[in-house]
Amino acid sequence: MISQKKSQKLVDFLKKPILTEKTTKFLERKHYTFEVDVHLTKTQIKQVFEQYYGIKIQSIQTHRVHSLSRPRKRVQLHFVESISLLSE
Repeated sequence: MISQKKSQKLVDFLKKPILTEKTTKFLERKHYTFEVDVHLTKTQIKQVFEQYYGIKIQSIQTHRVHSLSRPRKRVQLHFVESISLLSE
C-alpha cells in the first residue's frame, strides 16, 4: 500500500492520454494509452490507477519512445471495464 501523500506525487507523473488513430482503435477493446514519467514502474502505475482512480487493470504494457529532445515513456493499459477519457 502506498500512502495518500506518495499517491498524490505519483499522480503528478501521469502526463496525458495519447489519442492517435491507432490508439482510438484500441479504445473499443478497452486498451488505453498514456504518456507517463520515465521513472514509473508497472506496479506504481497500477497502484495509481487502482487506488486513486478506482479502476481495475487487467494488464500493462510499457515502452520507451526514443526522442532527440527528451526521453518519454508510454504505457498501454487494458482495463477490466471501459472508462470515459473525454469527460464533458
